[in-house]
Amino acid sequence: MSSSQRRKAALLFSLVFALLAAVIGVMVQTSDQERISPQYYVLCLSLIGCILLVLAGYVWDRSLMNRLRDLNKTSSSVTLLADTDEVHDEVIGLARQIERMAQSLQKLEASYRAVVEDQVDLICRYNADGNLSFVNGAYARFVGRKRQELLGQPFALCTAGLLSPKDGPLPEATTFEHEWSDAEKKRVIHAWTHRSIKDSSGTIIEYQAVGHDVTTRKEAERALLSAKEAAESADRAKSEFLAIVSHEIRTPINGVIGFGKLLHDTPLTPEQRTFVDMITSSGHTLENLISDILDLSKIEAGKLEIEHSPFSLRDSIEETLHLFGPRAREAGLTIKTSVAPGVPVIINSDHGRLRQILNNLVGNAIKFTERGGIEVSVECSPGTIHPNGLNRDVRLHFTVRDTGIGIPAEKIEQLFRPFSQVDTSAKRRRGGTGLGLIIAKRLCERMGGAISVESRVGEGSTFYFAIQADYTIGDSRDPFANSTGTSA
Repeated sequence: MSSSQRRKAALLFSLVFALLAAVIGVMVQTSDQERISPQYYVLCLSLIGCILLVLAGYVWDRSLMNRLRDLNKTSSSVTLLADTDEVHDEVIGLARQIERMAQSLQKLEASYRAVVEDQVDLICRYNADGNLSFVNGAYARFVGRKRQELLGQPFALCTAGLLSPKDGPLPEATTFEHEWSDAEKKRVIHAWTHRSIKDSSGTIIEYQAVGHDVTTRKEAERALLSAKEAAESADRAKSEFLAIVSHEIRTPINGVIGFGKLLHDTPLTPEQRTFVDMITSSGHTLENLISDILDLSKIEAGKLEIEHSPFSLRDSIEETLHLFGPRAREAGLTIKTSVAPGVPVIINSDHGRLRQILNNLVGNAIKFTERGGIEVSVECSPGTIHPNGLNRDVRLHFTVRDTGIGIPAEKIEQLFRPFSQVDTSAKRRRGGTGLGLIIAKRLCERMGGAISVESRVGEGSTFYFAIQADYTIGDSRDPFANSTGTSA
């Protein structure tokens, strides 16, 4: 009972007690009198009625409170029952979610197994001891055994020693190739990928290996290597044959040229002298052709030796000018040279091969230039000093520029191919075997450099080439004061 209810009950009982005391007092006073007036009876009955009315109100109030209390308890039980139903619904929902997750996992596992089983690669799993815990159908078919028979058995690569647990823990990831026999005793090469499988904490659970059949590729590689070796052998044989034949042909050609010169000095008629000049010219042409073939054969066979000796770079350029000067004057062309300041006068390289490159480029420039001229220039890029402190590397950059007919853009790629001609028509006016530029390219590469060309039809061509050389510090004269060059 609450405090307000207790105060209310105390007040009612006090009122009843007071009424009872009043009734008793009236009755005691009237008992001493002889006669009792009827008004006293009415008063007593009124007091008794008030007492009964108060007691009835109290009893009604208490019964009403008890009913309200019962209703409150009933509502509380109903609320508790509702809460219990909600908890029950949550449990059912969680159970259904777990069931759906289980079904998803089953579908995922089925999909994974389907993917693994459809693979033609050999897939297996094994523990740290090398015993198999899973194999796919391709693995079982390859070894010719049932899957259940293989589980728990040692992995073949571990047995072969490629993945040996005896040598320590297996590597977490590695790749290798292994040749072994299938169930039909056929030799097969597999490229294996081995890796570890870890749990969420990083602990290795087991290992997985996937073997891909590379037998066809390996056989193709072997066939390609065999064909390459055969081609190289044939190329060497060809080069040796050309070198031998060229050397043997050079001897009779020298005889033809020599006897042509002797015959030229004898008394001859003008017509006979013309014939002798034609013989001598043809002999020189054939000699140059044989020399080119011989050089290309040596280069392709790797038998061309590059010398390393000191010579004057400017003298080498001047020799080229003197060689082609008469031809240039006959064609009405000029030849100019330009040596940049800082270019060493004495360098260490192959004098003969450098002249051969210059002769090929300048000869082609004169051949394809009808008016204007040719300009040869050289610059250098100093390199590192040798450990001995005496020599220093230098890269020489040469430029051979002409004002000739130019080269079409689609023909430039063909320039540095053997026996290639820009003009391949039967009526071409300029001869040549097409070996000069390929020889120049190979020589530049052997001398540590490269060659390139820029050209526009009707405006001329510019060939750039570079070689690697060195010079002795303090042993070179200063460049000529007048480095603008000379003209022929």
